[in-house]
This record gives sequence, structure tokens and C-alpha cells, in this order.
Amino acid sequence: MNTRHLADLPSPIASVPFSAAQRADPYWEGMFATGSSDGWVSASQHRRAPADQMRWSGIPPRYVTGQEEALKEMRTNRHRPSILAALGAVSSWRTVTREQLACIAGSRVMGNTYPAALSAPFSAGMLAHGYVSAGMNRLAPAGQRMSMWTVGDQIDAYAQYRKSLTFAEHIAITGGQDWNSEHRFDRHNVLTTELALRVAEFCDVATVLGEKQVSLPSLLAASGLQAQQADLGRRADAGIVRRDGLVIALETTASVGEAFRRKIAKWAQILQRHPTYELPLIVLVVDVSTPSQATSAAPKNTANSEIQAAIREAVRDYPGTALNRTASRLGMVSWTDWFPGPHEVSSPFEELTVSFLARGTDDTEEGWRPVRLLDEKELPYREGSAEAGETITTNARLLSGTPCWLRPGAVPRTDQYLLGRAGRGNIDTLVDPSVPDRMTGPGFTRQVAGRKWRKLVELSFHARTQGGSHPSTSLNEAGRQQAVKVM
Repeated sequence: MNTRHLADLPSPIASVPFSAAQRADPYWEGMFATGSSDGWVSASQHRRAPADQMRWSGIPPRYVTGQEEALKEMRTNRHRPSILAALGAVSSWRTVTREQLACIAGSRVMGNTYPAALSAPFSAGMLAHGYVSAGMNRLAPAGQRMSMWTVGDQIDAYAQYRKSLTFAEHIAITGGQDWNSEHRFDRHNVLTTELALRVAEFCDVATVLGEKQVSLPSLLAASGLQAQQADLGRRADAGIVRRDGLVIALETTASVGEAFRRKIAKWAQILQRHPTYELPLIVLVVDVSTPSQATSAAPKNTANSEIQAAIREAVRDYPGTALNRTASRLGMVSWTDWFPGPHEVSSPFEELTVSFLARGTDDTEEGWRPVRLLDEKELPYREGSAEAGETITTNARLLSGTPCWLRPGAVPRTDQYLLGRAGRGNIDTLVDPSVPDRMTGPGFTRQVAGRKWRKLVELSFHARTQGGSHPSTSLNEAGRQQAVKVM
């Protein structure tokens, strides 16, 4: 197995700030001692704190303003692209380091500890800021300590901010789903985000998806199916989309308990129930247990061994059929298999080589075989096609949580969707709509500092009356007599 430094791999994002070789290594640098971090501060906490504690927080004195004042500023165009980028990133990935945020957004300024662009969403309660408090990071000066962003504690604030967003901007942030806060497993979230960013940078994939986009109901809806009531909230931690449309659902874990075994058994049951032509999905468990866990535990008690046992048990209970074997859709890999040292990468990572259970019905059988997930011959998907992969990729380009280098290209016509909802789908609004840079490419936050005014496009149509006149009528999202504005 060959090992190279991340900087030695060919990368399509050499000009993007904080590529994988430039970011801190969240696994090998020991930034997280446990699954959760205790360093979070919200604007509401900061306002309630005594003056001496405000100084301890490290937040610049003028960074926190009143919530109403912050919401008012967010309704303007000041820092609008940067705010959309940050809100979309935490919505998709739950927790991101400042370096990961800068990489996703394509903006070096966003890699600062307290960028001016994020003062308003932080003060409004839509973002929370935290320092990584483990390892050497806790001893570093405040300006150099690694920090993170996540969804804030004022969930209702988004409903007010939503009123000032276009439909396209709302989709960019949430993907059309609810704005919520589920992030309290920071090491888990940061490592999942890091893995997805490295795959997006170095592997030949169509796109990567955050946790919010890899829900079972959404995946089944593409085949016209509905998830069972008990599975409505089921989702993976992240997704990798292959060129033929096959989705590799990531489940990262650092420990194995009863809850994890139940989760794997549930995934095996779902895979048995839905063949790939209904659910184009395989599940990959990634062992992210700490290096100290791996060296201190007995071989039979390591997370890797426990994950293997959980998969064996799940496959035994839900084996599938001859044409839909669960063992062929449920694999595992360890972080150290792909990344054996700080900023190091092994050759199996480039093709995403993982282990699948070869037979999988007998606890006494070892039966693990390597499979290259990106090799369509080793892992076939008969119903796959380039068109299927492009459909997912096209939709993902709308999301500001999608890494900036994966956004350029065609995007869905959100203007036509709105007109269709208003009963005017036959109107040819724009033959070739101009999509702003914040929606498509590395320029999502090209102009982070200062004011950036959006060019508004007002769409109107003329209804010919019996008398031959052409009164102008405009529609908004709900079909009322107002203008639809596509930004």
C-alpha cells in the first residue's frame, strides 16, 4: 500500500483556500478528545454574561449586536453571499471548522475566527461559534485556535429571515427542508465533513451531500415510493454520489453500542426491502475511533472488530435475495485505512476501496473482501446511468453547502417551479436565466467584505384580454398579484 502526502495528490482546487493539505487534520491532530465539544457560545449567552465573562469568551466587543438590529442588517445586501454560504454549510453538515467553511464557500476571509460577514447571523442567533478545546489546540492563542460554526439556538429567527429571501436563496440554505438544530456530536460531524471534502477534492465522484440531503424519504421519493412511518426521520451522516447515480451513504462512528447495532440492523432491513432499482443506495460504515482507542483495546474489543460483528449480525438477520444481497450493499472501512497519518493518504482511498462481507451468514467465517466503490464493474449498479448521476448533481448545485468547485454548471429552473405552483407554468419567463455567482461556483463569496448589490430580475406576463389590451400581471411564490423575483 503506497502512502503519499495530501499535497502530492493532483487537486482541482489548488486556488481554493484551505484545501485538504492546508486544513488542520481533525483526526490525527487530536482536536477532539470525545464526541462532543464544550466550547460553544451563542449570542444570547454572550448578552446575558457578566462583563468579565464576556472578555473570557474571546468574542470581539462589537461583534454581538441586538437580535432585531442583526435581522434588519441581514435583510440588506451587505455580506449577503457570505451569509448564505455559512447558513447553507451548517444546515447541510451540522458542524464545520472555520477552515472547512472557507473551503466550502471558496472564501479565504471566511477562514478567520470572527469574520465580519458573520456578525449579523451570529447576533441573530442563527449561528453559534465554538472553540475546539482538546489537545494542543486549547493552549494556542485565541486568534490561532481552531474554531467551529454550527446552527444557533434561536431557531425561530430563520422564519423571520426567510421573508427576505428569494425562493432560490431559501433552497440554497435548506434544500427546501426545515431549519433545525441537531449538531451536538462535534467530532463526528467535523470528521464526516472532512471525509466528504477530501472525497470531493481527490476522487472522481459526481458530488457529495450533507446529512440533511441524505434522508431515506428523499431517496425513495425519486422512485415514487414513500418511506414507512418508522423510517421518516432516518438519514445517513453524509452521501457520496457516483457518476452513475449510486449513492454511498456514510455512517461514521467511534464506538459500538446497542444503539449502533440497532441502526445497522435497520439499514440492513431497509436494503433488503428495497433493491437498488428502488433505492440506489449502499451503506458504508466508517470507523473513526481515536488512535488511543485502537492501541489500548484488545483486538476483539476494538471498534473495527465490533463494527464487523454488527454487520455480520445484521446480514445474518436480513440476508436479502440472490439478486439483492445485503452483504453486497453494507460495507466498512477505517479512517486509518485511507489516512494512515497526519495529512497522509493511502492508495486505496483514490478508488474508495472498502471491505464487504464475502458470504456473511456465519459468525465463524472471516469472509471480508476488498471492493473499489468507484469501480462500476466491481460494484455494479444495473439501473445507473450518466443522466441519473447528473440529475442529482444538477440539484446539488443549488445548495450553498455543496463544495464550491462542484457548483458550476446547469441548475434547475426554480422560476418555472414557482410559476407552476401559481398555475402559470406555460409562461416562458426567461430563455436563458442568469444565475448569480453565489449559486454556481467558487465566486459564491467572491466579494466577502463590503457591499454587494444583487441584480433583480422582475418577471411579468401579459394576459391578452378580449378587448385586445395587454394589462401587465405579476405573480409571487404564492400566486398573489406581485412580482416574482429570481436572484
